[in-house]
Amino acid sequence: MSAMKRQIILITVLCCAGSYLSAQTLTKEAMNNFALYTSTAQFTHLEKARSAIDGAYKTKKDSFSYKNNLIRSLVYSSLAYADSTRKLKYVKDPIEETKFSFGRLKSSKLNDENKPELDFVLNQLSKAYLVIANKASAAEKFNEAFNAYLSVDSLDKTNYFVKHNLAILSERLGYNNRAIYYYEQLIDDKKRSLPAYYLALSNLYDFKNSNRSLEVVREGRALFPGNKDLLFKEINIYVENGAFGEVEKIVGAALELDPENVSLNYLAGFSYETMDKKDKAVGYYEKVIALEPNNYEGNYALGLFYLNSYINPSNNQESSLSLAKKYLIAAGEINPNSVNVLKSLAVLYNNTGDMVELERVNEKLKQFILTN
Repeated sequence: MSAMKRQIILITVLCCAGSYLSAQTLTKEAMNNFALYTSTAQFTHLEKARSAIDGAYKTKKDSFSYKNNLIRSLVYSSLAYADSTRKLKYVKDPIEETKFSFGRLKSSKLNDENKPELDFVLNQLSKAYLVIANKASAAEKFNEAFNAYLSVDSLDKTNYFVKHNLAILSERLGYNNRAIYYYEQLIDDKKRSLPAYYLALSNLYDFKNSNRSLEVVREGRALFPGNKDLLFKEINIYVENGAFGEVEKIVGAALELDPENVSLNYLAGFSYETMDKKDKAVGYYEKVIALEPNNYEGNYALGLFYLNSYINPSNNQESSLSLAKKYLIAAGEINPNSVNVLKSLAVLYNNTGDMVELERVNEKLKQFILTN
C-alpha cells in the first residue's frame, strides 16, 4: 500500500474517531447541563443542554441512538413547558421535537430501565399542553382549548380538573356524547363530584335516555340531599311524565328549601288537583296568589276550580259562584287575551243566565279568534 493511501486511511480513521468522541462529549455535556437545570431551575442550563444535544444529533445514526433520543425528549419536553412563550427560536416546536424523539424510544428493555425519565417527559408535555389550553380558554378560543385539554387528558388520566374543563367545553361546542363521557367520569369520583355535574349530565340525557336522566338526578340527590336544583329537576321529570304521585312525595321537601317559590307552590297545587286532593290544591293556589297577587296561573286555577264547584249541584253554589267570578275576572285582567279565561267566563255566565255578560264575552272571543 502506498504512503499516500496509508495517509488517507489514517486521516479517515482519525476523523471518524474525532467525530465519535465529539458526539460523546456533546451527549455528556447535554446531560450535565440538563442535570444542572433540574437542580437549579436556571433556564441558561437548559439552553446549553439543547445546544449540546442538537450538536450530537446530526446524522441518521445519531437520530436512531436511544440515548440521544432520550436526552432530546428530556430537554425539548422541558423547553415545551419552560419556554411556553417561545422566546427561543426553533426549527420545529419543542412539543413536536419531543414527540419525534420520544416516538423513537422503541426498546422495551431500555424503556423499563428509564421509566422515571420517560414519566418526566410525559409530565412536562402534559404541563406544556395545559399552558396552551388555559391560554386558549382565557382567549375564548374554545376549539383550540378543547384539543389542548384532550392532549393533557391523554397524557394524564388522573387530572380531574382537566376532565371538568373537557366536560364544560364539550357541552359548549355541542359534542354531547363527549360531554356525557366526561360528566360520567366526574360523577364517578364521589369525593370531588359537584351537584352541577349531576344536573348537567341529567339534562344531556333528557333527549337520549330519560330513564338514565332520572337515575342521575336520584344519584345526585342521594349525595347532595339539600341541593335545590337537583330536587327541582327531579320534580320536573315527574311532571313531564305525569307522575304526580311521585311529585307529592318530594314536593314538601322542595318547599322546605324554598317555601316562597311561586312556581313550586303552583306545581304542588296542580299535582294535588290532578290526584283529586282538592283542598290541598286550593291551599297551594291561594299561597301562589298571596305571594304574587297578579299571578295568572294561580288566579285562573282557582277560578276554574270554583267554576267546577259551582256547576256541581252538590256544592255550595253561591259561595263558589262569587269566588269563580272573582278569580276568573282577575285572571282575565292579567291576561285579557286568554281564550281559556274567556271560555270559562262564558260557561259561568251561561249557567247563571247573565246574557249581557255572556254576549260580551262571546263577542270578544269571536274578535280574538278572527285576529289571531
